[in-house]
Amino acid sequence: MSETHEQGLTMPEPIPEEDSPIHVAINMSKVRNDERSRELMGSIGPKVCITTAEHPGFVGFQANLQVGALPMAGRWGGASVRMDDLNPIRNWQYTMWDSYQAHDEFHEQQFDRIFELCTGCTEMVVEGPWEPVYSVVAARMPRIKAMSQIFDTSQEMMRGEEFVRFATPQRGVACAPHTVKPGHEEAFEKGVIETLEALLQEATGFLGYMVLKQIGVCPLGSFRFDPKSMGQALESMGAVPPDDPKPAFATEEARPSPPEYMIHTEWDAVELARLGFGKTLVNHRIRKIHDEGVMEHVINGPYIMFFEPMMEEDSWRDRVRTD
Repeated sequence: MSETHEQGLTMPEPIPEEDSPIHVAINMSKVRNDERSRELMGSIGPKVCITTAEHPGFVGFQANLQVGALPMAGRWGGASVRMDDLNPIRNWQYTMWDSYQAHDEFHEQQFDRIFELCTGCTEMVVEGPWEPVYSVVAARMPRIKAMSQIFDTSQEMMRGEEFVRFATPQRGVACAPHTVKPGHEEAFEKGVIETLEALLQEATGFLGYMVLKQIGVCPLGSFRFDPKSMGQALESMGAVPPDDPKPAFATEEARPSPPEYMIHTEWDAVELARLGFGKTLVNHRIRKIHDEGVMEHVINGPYIMFFEPMMEEDSWRDRVRTD
């Protein structure tokens, strides 16, 4: 049974992979941080979004550009919450789907269009793309609201909804990958949920979270084709796609071992995220929860990166709410 918090929230239990309400694909790349790159994002990015939205099974997206990283007790002493001079800079584009199979099918059926659009961006790409796919282990994600919708939030509170947050378009996103010891997945999932729920009680500006477990990598979304097609991809400027591209591997063949998780959190501002995450070191209760529930079970991580959303279609959030 789920536990009940001091503030009335019910502690969510991990969702089995086969019951995941959505699958999340994160197309990861590092791009040049200059004006030309921003022009390409502004002109090509919306075309990619419109093309993606045509496909059945697509339920939303969030495009994020890195703004900094979290320095934690000197381990990453060169990091800063705001690093406008990061170059290259991470560009992480989330798409949300009914299933990862729908996402794979999209890349197969819309290959020519996506190939042309993506190759139009290659001049700014320093590393990538690489597109891991995740199931949702647990989530509390509020819908995005503007100040004109403050009445909606008050109505949610009056109805007694369990989880109510006012999340603005200007919020910050924090992402933290974790590599988990084999066989420790169940303990880690329980511990990370307990840690995040404790932060929801204590941390100012904490809006919500998703715990994501990697189930593979989409080969076509990562531009990993058969050898002949890889060669053909280099023989034009994008106007002529490969003749008959085949994925170099199946999505689930790339399931990582040891297991990989991504913790996605959202905050009123990334500066408040820095304060909140600090509680895992200086708040006695939360440190104990985090040490025993998370740090005891990881091989690598957390490394916390801060992003700000550039574009978004947020109706997917209703699918992962727990109240």
